[in-house]
Amino acid sequence: MKLGEAQENFSVMIAKLILWADGQGYKVRMGEGYDDDNTGHMKGSLHYIKLAQDLFVYKPGATEQDMEAHRRMHDCWDQLGGAPRIEKDMNHYSVKWEGRW
Repeated sequence: MKLGEAQENFSVMIAKLILWADGQGYKVRMGEGYDDDNTGHMKGSLHYIKLAQDLFVYKPGATEQDMEAHRRMHDCWDQLGGAPRIEKDMNHYSVKWEGRW
């Protein structure tokens, strides 16, 4: 698969995840998606090639992220074919690309 195809597939997967979260009653805010200045993430981050998205998830009316919601969202993400969760970076959603996620 070429990078452009992977980016297109990833975009659809993120859309499906957000719609799933909405159906569960969660509120989702988009965080860092594409990073074009190479300063915001670790070297080799998939954010630089449009294959990672940070999402912030809240219960309605809450001001802090809901980590249990992230666990449930990552279960859904697994079913969609997403990369494994990173326990210390639960708001990160990506796909595997060239051995990275």
